Amino acid sequence: MIAPMEPRPDPTRARRERWWRSVFIILATVYVALLLLGLVLQILGGFSQIALTIFVAWLLAFILSPVVAWIHERFRVGRGVAIGLVYTATLLMGGAFLFYAAASIAANVAAMAADFPLTRVRIMGTLRTWEDALDLGRFQPNLVSLYQDIEDTLARTLGGSVEEVPEVTIGVLGGLVLVVILSLYMLADSERIIARLKRVVPTRYREEADIFERNVSLAFGGFLRAQVILAGIQTLLTVAVIVLVGLPYGFFITAASALAMLIPFFGPPLALVPPILAVAIFDPGALLLVGPLLLVVQTVLVNYLQPRLMQEALGMHPLLVLIGLLVGAQVAGVFGALFGIPVLAVLNTFFNYAVNLRTLEESEPDERDDVMEELRQQQPDAAPEELVAMAADQVEEEEAAERAEAERAAAEVEEPELASDDLRVAAGELRVAAGEQRQAAGQMGESATELREAVDRLTDEQREERG
Repeated sequence: MIAPMEPRPDPTRARRERWWRSVFIILATVYVALLLLGLVLQILGGFSQIALTIFVAWLLAFILSPVVAWIHERFRVGRGVAIGLVYTATLLMGGAFLFYAAASIAANVAAMAADFPLTRVRIMGTLRTWEDALDLGRFQPNLVSLYQDIEDTLARTLGGSVEEVPEVTIGVLGGLVLVVILSLYMLADSERIIARLKRVVPTRYREEADIFERNVSLAFGGFLRAQVILAGIQTLLTVAVIVLVGLPYGFFITAASALAMLIPFFGPPLALVPPILAVAIFDPGALLLVGPLLLVVQTVLVNYLQPRLMQEALGMHPLLVLIGLLVGAQVAGVFGALFGIPVLAVLNTFFNYAVNLRTLEESEPDERDDVMEELRQQQPDAAPEELVAMAADQVEEEEAAERAEAERAAAEVEEPELASDDLRVAAGELRVAAGEQRQAAGQMGESATELREAVDRLTDEQREERG
């Protein structure tokens, strides 16, 4: 009896099974990693308030550090004395600003409460005028109803938060005191703190640690400087509009416009809303003058000044700026939206540094060393990441030039071969043409022979007829 043959394994099926098994393992790994990441973020979320307090304290110390260094060098006083002077001035100015803000808020709230019935009628009349101007047929907007809904929502929100005002005020003041104390310690012991942090970093990563420290300073300093300049210009512009038009509730309008301007990317258009709405409600006749003026100034800020400030501060593409804003807002809310962009700028610097290092590592060692040495001599004050970036660009340019030269040499070598091929083809065509001509000549010869034979026959016939 013949034993049954075992089925031959199908290699295609085995390969397909391995592929699906790999896909399943990858998906399971990603799923477990996301679960662990969510658990870690949930645990860290309980420390978010502490992290935010430490971050704000570091930010205050970072802002005041250049002022302390300037006083220390300019007036030849001790660093402790300079820190004391700076923090004393900061507390005095901060207290004066808080007092002015509280007094302005109280005055604006009292005026708003007294004038609210008349202001409400004016707002309703302005919205009805806009409704008549925006006649869209079936899609007629009901701005009055929308305003009433917003008013009711604000009334409920404020009514529920009035009882929490003392508690929130105490919490904010306590947080500010803690921030000031932490920032004072950070600034006073900054050198020792940085030295200890560098000591933790392994020696082989010391250069990367220096790059990180320098780029954090550049990114945050440049970003804050750019935002403060833009917010200051918007504040002056809003104050000028309030004074010229005579708008009420000036502190609320100015504060809302300045705070909106601090928001990257989306801030400039939002900063126009408070002054334009106030002018439209309280002095509609001035809107035709104020509206275009604000739009023109805002256009100059957004299209000329802001890109240059951001480019100097961050050196990032606008798409990365938008991504940093969105990711920061998703991760850390308002503070993430404000400071996610400089964080992304630091990460972008390290990413470009790693890419440039890989480009140099893939090049010839002798060529890489020569380029780096030449760049160090030409620009001795350049940072390591800048030298690496310039060296990578130069190496790529030289490699591109070498490839172009090799292609030209190959083309020159191929040209004679192409010419000889063309000559062989032309010779073959000539031989074919000559054969065709010989064949045609042979056919003509046969025709001539036949013609002579016909003439001879005709001559013989004529002779026979005469004979």
